[in-house]
Amino acid sequence: MAFSISPEAAQAIRDKESVKIVATIGKEGIPHAAVKDSLKVLDDGTLAFYELLETSQTQKNLVYSIWFNKYVSVTVVTKDGRSYQLKGIPRRAVVAGRRFLKAYEEVQRTLGPDADLSAIWLIRPELEREGTYRVRREEEEALHPYELHVDRIAKEEYR
Repeated sequence: MAFSISPEAAQAIRDKESVKIVATIGKEGIPHAAVKDSLKVLDDGTLAFYELLETSQTQKNLVYSIWFNKYVSVTVVTKDGRSYQLKGIPRRAVVAGRRFLKAYEEVQRTLGPDADLSAIWLIRPELEREGTYRVRREEEEALHPYELHVDRIAKEEYR
């Protein structure tokens, strides 16, 4: 069975007020993170976003990732502080055709007639994790019940 994004994460991505960050790595292993407001979830669950600059670090790293089957990370943070992390592998860069032209027109309507579009990147998500502190803490405590900070187990008389 194929992985699918949770309805909560999909809604967070669709929310225009959410902050969407794509993190990549280059061939030297140096991480690079960039805000990508254009991030969308397609009907088949694929993540898509527009890379505007041909020579951006994100573009270079995504080319490396697609060539060498490397993961990228997408983090989405909602207005109320919930966060979701998705990891996946870039599967295609759309650089021509109807889909590209439609996106190019959208970019120019949104950012102005001088705006460029280098590629529409398509990422197949393979893992999702809610990163909200309360949720992560509950999950970690369930997985590691005996790993507690000393302040949480010290008796009151020693404080």
